[in-house]
Amino acid sequence: MIRVAITEDHPLIVSGIREILDHAEGMELVHAYPTAAASNDGLAAELPDVLLLDIHLPDGDGVDLCKEYKRLYPELRIIALTTYNQTMLVKNMMKNGASGYLLKNTSREELLEAISKVHQGEQYLQNEIKEALLSASLGESVRPSYMPKLTRREKEVLELIVEELTTAEIAERLFISPKTVESHRLNLIQKLGVRNSAGLVKEAITKDLIG
Repeated sequence: MIRVAITEDHPLIVSGIREILDHAEGMELVHAYPTAAASNDGLAAELPDVLLLDIHLPDGDGVDLCKEYKRLYPELRIIALTTYNQTMLVKNMMKNGASGYLLKNTSREELLEAISKVHQGEQYLQNEIKEALLSASLGESVRPSYMPKLTRREKEVLELIVEELTTAEIAERLFISPKTVESHRLNLIQKLGVRNSAGLVKEAITKDLIG
């Protein structure tokens, strides 16, 4: 029996995954964690075979969590489960130890295949992700000094990140939700080709994107 856990803050996603695994032979959903903090505590208490890990959590960054979990639990197999197909996020997750990458629109068959394969020690990328990586690789050498085009709101968020404001503080300052702040942060990470907020600050200064 493959014991699966999921770190995901959307109840509907968790419910859908549970429904699929309840009817899958040889698999079961043993735990569902709505936050990074709950995930940290849960994994410390009982380790599953496979963890489905959302990248966008209300209290944490799945990319960083993936790296930390693989450091703490090398035997844990991690599959990113997200709405984001940006190639930089895919590469960062895989580099940080993820065994697979799925979008939340994945089919039942693809989900079960991914869990099975990573449990056996293989890697699994959804077909849509493979196509995105291929497209990116074909254009890697184009415009190496490309200056990203940021929206007005992205610039505002970036400036506040540079000022070291937290997600909650940025949300309050701009009168938007923390979830929206994190969406802008992920878009900025993808556009600037960095891994985290520290990288955003460095690129913002290097490319003179704030002022």
